[in-house]
Amino acid sequence: MIRLLTVAAVAALVASPAAAQSVRIATAGKSTEQLHTEISAAAKKVCRQATVGASFPREMYASCFKAAIAQAVSKANDPALAAAAKLELASN
Repeated sequence: MIRLLTVAAVAALVASPAAAQSVRIATAGKSTEQLHTEISAAAKKVCRQATVGASFPREMYASCFKAAIAQAVSKANDPALAAAAKLELASN
């Protein structure tokens, strides 16, 4: 079974809901470092597209990038991936 993560830009970060994007990343057979690299690349792509034409693009990009990575790592629920992203998983 192939597991997938979705990296998405939060629509609230941009004026237009149509600008919201997402990218799916296959996780099967990949190391933690490979996943972190792919998540970062996907977050960059999604957030670059989501902040085009924004009033404060740098600030919005930084916020979007951080939120997209945190969301993807949280969905993966993998402590090693969270450590690679320098995040802590929420405990239930």
